Amino acid sequence: MDISVTNQIIESGAQILFVGIGCPKQEFWIAEHKDRIAVVMLGVGAAFDFYSGRIKQAPSWMQEIGLEWLFRLLMEPKRLWKHYLKHNPRFIVFFLRQLLAQKPVW
Repeated sequence: MDISVTNQIIESGAQILFVGIGCPKQEFWIAEHKDRIAVVMLGVGAAFDFYSGRIKQAPSWMQEIGLEWLFRLLMEPKRLWKHYLKHNPRFIVFFLRQLLAQKPVW
């Protein structure tokens, strides 16, 4: 199946490939195929699900204040709680490490 899909993508002549199979699956898939598929590949997460209406998107006020993740967690708790518990603290640690390593601009 994977070889067939890979060949279809290559034969299509596409120059940009949007990969929307969720995090971290899409990142692993892109990494595994980077030497086989010579196109720009972008992981777009749930974008196709939002645009197709399969998954409801957070209200604009939640998006504007950075709480879309909370809305998604409340909509799909069984699927997302482990993912958020594992990856969100890692993100915060890496963010703080990078922030603290920067030289002040003043």
